[in-house]
Amino acid sequence: MLSRAENERLTRIGPGTEMGGLLRQYWHPFLFPDELPPDGPPLRVRLLGEDLIAFRTGAGTVGLLGANCPHRGASLFFGRNEEGGLRCVYHGWKFEASGNCVDMPNEPAESNFKHKIRHLAYPCVEHGGMVWAYMGAGDSVPPLPELEVTLVPPAQRWLSKRVQYSNWVQAMEGEIDQSHNSFLHTMLNPDDDLSPRNGVARIRAVDTAPQFKIQETDYGVLIGSGRKAGEGLRYWRLTQWLYPYHTMTGPYGENPMRTWRCWVPIDDQNTLVMGANFHPLRPLLESERGGQNLVKGGFRIRGNVFYIEPEDRAPATSAPFGAWRPKATLENDFFIDRAVQRTKTYSGIPEFWAQDAGVQLSMGRINDRTIEHLGTTDLGIIAARRALLHAAQDLRERGAVPATVHHPELYRVRGAAVLIPEEVSWIESTHEHRKVLAGVNHAGV
Repeated sequence: MLSRAENERLTRIGPGTEMGGLLRQYWHPFLFPDELPPDGPPLRVRLLGEDLIAFRTGAGTVGLLGANCPHRGASLFFGRNEEGGLRCVYHGWKFEASGNCVDMPNEPAESNFKHKIRHLAYPCVEHGGMVWAYMGAGDSVPPLPELEVTLVPPAQRWLSKRVQYSNWVQAMEGEIDQSHNSFLHTMLNPDDDLSPRNGVARIRAVDTAPQFKIQETDYGVLIGSGRKAGEGLRYWRLTQWLYPYHTMTGPYGENPMRTWRCWVPIDDQNTLVMGANFHPLRPLLESERGGQNLVKGGFRIRGNVFYIEPEDRAPATSAPFGAWRPKATLENDFFIDRAVQRTKTYSGIPEFWAQDAGVQLSMGRINDRTIEHLGTTDLGIIAARRALLHAAQDLRERGAVPATVHHPELYRVRGAAVLIPEEVSWIESTHEHRKVLAGVNHAGV
């Protein structure tokens, strides 16, 4: 349980807020490169509570500008992307990706007014198949995080994204909550689960109350979830939570595909969920990409479980991330099927991602954590909240930032899953499993 003041500090991320200050120390992925063709139309973007406009010049430079022209406030969404800059259609002021005003055709030729105007602009780079923005103040731009998903060749990763209509923290917390996997995502009969995680489904069905262990790290929190697996064994699934919102869960099977997700705040009440399937050693199989149904019978687990098929997306609009909004919402009850809920699946909600989103949105756009009653299986969530609050406070009071801001190599970690004797240390036995090692891909369970 948090106090009301702590919950406000944790969830509010706009300019001038404590958590917003922490988040602005980091790079944020928000677009795929093909969403911004050279000299193509600008896109509306909203990140960390700020309205912005993204565009790409003919030379390939990505710009991210304040949404409104500094002259009279007209939206630059209507602007002309031409000859290396974005020109406001109201009076013709033109801005480079850097924010410099390079032309004022409504001013006299001898005027030097354009040299006095610099528009809000955030640097952007392409990295790992995504466009990232840095929204911090000053000229000191930190290095990009060395996440494994961004370092493998393009054929070895498959990226997706979607909008979720809730605060970023409650969306992210679902990923580090392993106890819900015995309930929300399950088949009523484990034998009906035909996915690669079938064996784990049986373990989760028998032991619904995992033992949680945590270890604070330089990069965030390592969260271990251990379940009894019979014959003196315990199944440990290890989740990595990395500042400020990256998550990696344990894999399944031999030479496994791996996953990464991050939970980028659009504003206080909406989240951009970026995700990936990737393999450290080989190109992905078609079944490991989006659009593949791995389980039948009223329960759709796709190759990327957080991917939304084009036909399952709402009609695209020009609103920020308007092409990535799902049809399934709280207003249509995420298409819950009560007959399926009675006979086949625990939730009755057909899509995997929607099962998480449905319960998270039902908490309200910003969950009131003052009325929670947390238990032993919430230790990971408690630790991540504490780390964020402490880091934001340290930044405000001492100007100190987490080590991950300046040490991108700290992101070179993996989630893990092992089956080990109950008396064996979960953390010592997974030491190598949690490292990014060239040419090595440890098995999951």
